[in-house]
Amino acid sequence: MVQTRFEDGHVSVSRLAEKEWRSVLTPSILSVLLVAPERMSLWTLFSYVQHLRENKQESGRYEIALWNKIVYPFAILVMMVLALPFAYMNVREGGVSTKIFAGIMLGLGFHLVNRLFGHLGQLSQWPPLLAAVAPTAAFLALAIWMIRRLEIR
Repeated sequence: MVQTRFEDGHVSVSRLAEKEWRSVLTPSILSVLLVAPERMSLWTLFSYVQHLRENKQESGRYEIALWNKIVYPFAILVMMVLALPFAYMNVREGGVSTKIFAGIMLGLGFHLVNRLFGHLGQLSQWPPLLAAVAPTAAFLALAIWMIRRLEIR
């Protein structure tokens, strides 16, 4: 290893067989770069977001992934509430396959809108909580509207 020092108007060069290099970078922090934020654990995301904030680096993508992980249990409940209007359909009226297809497309739409908001939130620099919660809140409002419409009939 070659070590170059710049001191008081002169330069000194020394050759060392080995040198200990102290750094705050650990293998766990560097391994984060190999994994997509959506595949990280909640704790790993939280600690990495803290690390990025402490070093004043961009953490938007990781914060959105963190909030998505926190919101996912509520999203499951929203999807269950969204399925209720399709469960209370009258089989004798017909069109069962159409309603099942519509339910599947609604679930797929939820997934796509959720991903879209994550990317839009990152590009537009929305608050990460908003980017994670907005699709779930919108589909909860849709589910409540569908249930109320079903009750009116």
